[in-house]
Amino acid sequence: MAKFIKFNCTAAANQPTVLIAIDQIAAVTTNGGGTATTIQLNTSATAKWVITHSVALAAGVANNSVVEAIYKAMGANPGGIVSTVGSPVLVLQAPAAQTGSGRQVVTTSQTYVTYTQNAWTA
Repeated sequence: MAKFIKFNCTAAANQPTVLIAIDQIAAVTTNGGGTATTIQLNTSATAKWVITHSVALAAGVANNSVVEAIYKAMGANPGGIVSTVGSPVLVLQAPAAQTGSGRQVVTTSQTYVTYTQNAWTA
């Protein structure tokens, strides 16, 4: 297991990358509301990192959990220093209706969750 997990936050100009010590994380919780979703990495009863991504996750997509991505990053890179938290699928790729054999046109490209903000609250 790595010593830190890393989030790349696209809109956080003052802190675009945050490293969080894995051994300080007691629990990971998610809290969605409207168009924004926050992930809390609780380091004690009152202190936590809050990571925000801009759009709520698409419903009905297998393995589409930011919490799951965090837990996977926590267990990855054994013996390493940093493990980056991946971005789950936000919108699935949608092909056009198949009209025959051969090349199939994609009408919607697959997109992934982007982490936009991070904040430490105590």
